Amino acid sequence: MNILVSPRFQLLKFLNYPSATYSLGFMNLLIYLLPPSRRQLKVCWLALFIGLSINPGAVNNAVGASINLVLLQKAKHIIVLKPSQTLAHIRRQTTKTQVVLFSSFDKNCQSCSTANRAFYNLSLKHAAKIGFIFINTQPWGNVELETGLKYRLSNTQPVSLILYQTKILRRLVGSDYHKMADYVSEVAAIVSQKRLAFYADELRYGDFHAVVIRDKYAVFLDKYLNTRDDYKAVAVALGKRDAWTASQKVGYLSQTAANQQALMQCNQRWNSTAKKSKCKLYMVGDEYVYTKTAGQIAAITQAKTGLVTRIDKSIAQLNRMKNNKALAISLNRQGNWTSSYVYNQKSAIQAKNAVLKSCEKRRLKRNITAPCQLYFLNGDVITRR
Repeated sequence: MNILVSPRFQLLKFLNYPSATYSLGFMNLLIYLLPPSRRQLKVCWLALFIGLSINPGAVNNAVGASINLVLLQKAKHIIVLKPSQTLAHIRRQTTKTQVVLFSSFDKNCQSCSTANRAFYNLSLKHAAKIGFIFINTQPWGNVELETGLKYRLSNTQPVSLILYQTKILRRLVGSDYHKMADYVSEVAAIVSQKRLAFYADELRYGDFHAVVIRDKYAVFLDKYLNTRDDYKAVAVALGKRDAWTASQKVGYLSQTAANQQALMQCNQRWNSTAKKSKCKLYMVGDEYVYTKTAGQIAAITQAKTGLVTRIDKSIAQLNRMKNNKALAISLNRQGNWTSSYVYNQKSAIQAKNAVLKSCEKRRLKRNITAPCQLYFLNGDVITRR
């Protein structure tokens, strides 16, 4: 029987070992070119060749070819699940980042093949530190793809999620895996820099019990978390159908003021949409407080003292300047404030008059009602906050 049409050859072809199939065909040709007296070696040569052709190296060579379900199921570093098994499995993962691909081998999904190959390639690079889960949806477009997780993903393209525990940190719709390398690095940074508190446990209970910060709010997060030298706070409000709003306040002179201003602005935004619920503090400084009691939040707030503020920075800068220097501040009861400073004036009186005049202009422009007061003059703090 011609080996090119033999079941073994077709099996290798189906398993996507092109190098093996072409080599078998070439081996078959060489055998039949042998003299009849030597053809008894055919079986031995062929058995030896077939044994060598199916090995881990051959499996890795399949990376450049199309990926099939058998290959994923045999890969020790990939878990293959049905959509109905997804949530239960994800909720058991507690200490490892997971890359989850909702895809198919159904020909009706035109971009799934590309996504499957890219997913497999990514798994080979990161298998030591990251878990990989393939959700096999058959047939493609099955309603299970939409109900396997609590929200609709996509019924037209494959969807990739990067999870840590039950938190969705990054998502990719489609097969363009060029972004996934950056996403993997970003997730590693989120975990190592302890920024997980900003991401909701969307999959733990199947409902929202914290703010869902999507990828597009990365700037929002970075601005807040990177402000290390001020009193700051984030407040949020949650409503039905995943409606929410948030407000962050940074650069305040006390933690109490930051908390109050974050709540005030958040409630103003929320009430403008005719919502009945109220905003709650989400972060006090860098501490996640959304699930804490009022008493616990009060204790955390009181403990946050002695932080370097922008006023402290301005005074430190003034101390390096020449004499006849001054700083004035306007601070209202709600914690809103502005300031101004001058230096290298002809006299202390001139420095005082100049800084108060400058500060008044700034506070009127910012609609702060409290009049400006002299705070610092030639190295001495005149008025305490």
